[in-house]
Amino acid sequence: MSVDPVESEGEDGPQVHSRSARLRWYRHRLAAMSVPELAHRIEEQFKRRSARRRNHVFDGWVRDAALPTLPGLAQGVAALAAQGEAVEAWRCMRTDVEAGRYRLLNQDWPVQGDTPDWHLDPVTGRRWPADVYCFDIPYRHAEVIGDVKYVWELGRMQYLQPLAALAHFEQDDALAALCARHLESWVDNNPLFKGVHWAAGIEASLRIITMLVLNTLIGERAFSPELKTKVLRSLVAHAYWVSRYPSRFSSANNHLIAEGAACFLLGTLAPGLKGSPRWEAFGRRTLEQEILAQFHPDGVGAEQSPTYGAFSLEFLTLCGHVANAGGKPMSEGYWTRLAAAGKFLRDITDAGGNQPAIGDDDSGRVLFGGLDEPRYAASILACIAQAARRPDLAPPVVEPVFRHAMFGLPAPAPTTATTVTHYMPGGYTVARSTDSGQELLAVFDHGPLGYLSIAAHGHADALSLWLHADGRPVLVDAATYLYHAGATWRDFFRGTIAHNTLSLRGMDSSRISGPFNWAERAKCVVTGFDPAPDHWHVEAEHDGYEQISGYRHRRRVEATAPGTIEITDQLTGAGGVERVEIGFLFAPDLTVNMTGGAWVVAAGSRTVLRLRHEGGLKGWVERGMESPKRGWYSPAFGTKVPAPRLVFTGKLWSGAAARFIISLA
Repeated sequence: MSVDPVESEGEDGPQVHSRSARLRWYRHRLAAMSVPELAHRIEEQFKRRSARRRNHVFDGWVRDAALPTLPGLAQGVAALAAQGEAVEAWRCMRTDVEAGRYRLLNQDWPVQGDTPDWHLDPVTGRRWPADVYCFDIPYRHAEVIGDVKYVWELGRMQYLQPLAALAHFEQDDALAALCARHLESWVDNNPLFKGVHWAAGIEASLRIITMLVLNTLIGERAFSPELKTKVLRSLVAHAYWVSRYPSRFSSANNHLIAEGAACFLLGTLAPGLKGSPRWEAFGRRTLEQEILAQFHPDGVGAEQSPTYGAFSLEFLTLCGHVANAGGKPMSEGYWTRLAAAGKFLRDITDAGGNQPAIGDDDSGRVLFGGLDEPRYAASILACIAQAARRPDLAPPVVEPVFRHAMFGLPAPAPTTATTVTHYMPGGYTVARSTDSGQELLAVFDHGPLGYLSIAAHGHADALSLWLHADGRPVLVDAATYLYHAGATWRDFFRGTIAHNTLSLRGMDSSRISGPFNWAERAKCVVTGFDPAPDHWHVEAEHDGYEQISGYRHRRRVEATAPGTIEITDQLTGAGGVERVEIGFLFAPDLTVNMTGGAWVVAAGSRTVLRLRHEGGLKGWVERGMESPKRGWYSPAFGTKVPAPRLVFTGKLWSGAAARFIISLA
């Protein structure tokens, strides 16, 4: 059965909103594919069609295998829970789940019964088809049903991880039984390879890890013999499906790391399963390759998103830890690159444990830290510090959450007062300084748009600047908001206007061609750099506007005094007079007002910094505008709030400059 994008209707209404959207998506994706990738996609479609007709039975794969468990997790839960702080959060989650309340991705589900409705979209109230072959569901183009991210998030069952930890710690049979009912409900209501939960390898991979957690913490306590068999069969089916359709070519980003991690973990921890040797080999090979491909030698994540980088690093750290525990460690190169990635993440961490939100962030987690985890990347730093035995990589703030049961908690590491680091080829300059006891962290982007041919999670943020002052974000990225259901909002949050850089003629520096694709990419080149700690500077330019105007955008960022940064924007090349827009987006809890010839940025009654403009541009503050879209910030996936954007508009030409002086209060 195939769901037609125009004509098919079920009891919940039409399945997708239009055939044209689907055709546009295919056109853009095909344009990004190489000839080898096209050949692979054709072969993959053949495999998918042939699998539809198979009668998949995995009884013979299970044999007498024991439930696979994660080494050290149960003992780690006891040690972590003894500190008390994490347990209170687990108890709050228990209260909600027992009452049928679920809040994921900042969205509340309608109150549920004893177990969730795994196919219900919480926003639209519609249900995804549960009895349709998974690859026949056009989930990318189904805005009428909703954004598939929501049901996928619920289907990961990660909310059960801390509940299982609580059940283990308190020896609570009733809570363990609740977790077992939810797990069995998912298996029973998602027949093999039918429904949207089977459509993406990363979703299946994350469920494998959730099942490993549940096996470890409540399996012997709460699983009947029948449920143990169901779980083993489901694990086998998940690994079979993931390894049959791995993400390759333009899709081989964090999804491939997730797939490799799940197969490695199951293959390593369940040697009695029929496919385990093959899964372990596939997983180990994939992880060893992808850590080098998806993280530059300088440690910068190639997807150009620190939070997606942290997500991938959580998989990689977990697998490295399990490999060590099993006596077959990953290679030295693996750990060297992992530590390099940790160092970059540590360098962009401010004194409060925050990092600039660069590029996409969909709140993805491997081991579930809780519903609200604003310092997720810092939590992953703590895990890397423990697993890699690098205490210097620990964040300045360590907050105990469930995942630390796997690794233990490091001591917080102090932050160096003054550093200037130039990351190439990752494409960032990171400068940290202190003035009168206040920390100023600046991150300047002069790197690539994103990873692989579609750069799925990059933003059009060439030459953007992020600033944190005194341990808090000040100049911010607008972030993500929505994916498949975002439509024009998705374009806005990825676009140049939503970032702290220059837009010419109101255009994006890189041209968007779909929610996870780009038709043209701006290329940045560094034209000057001086790392002197007190008077550093970096200068770079990009060609995103060169074809339409003859100009390249050049930006120079420099420290001119303690606590002071100067930004100079110019158009270089041969062109005429051009209208430009240079914006600075501030965190939503800040205010921006003109006082005494300077723009004063304040948190309540306390001045955070001042910004002064030299040049002929006109400045004003905009906030929460709908048409045109301006002044918005997404604090988490699915949520947007108004935020003050200080914008300067006017005309520039070759030889003219716009200068901005930013200083701590």
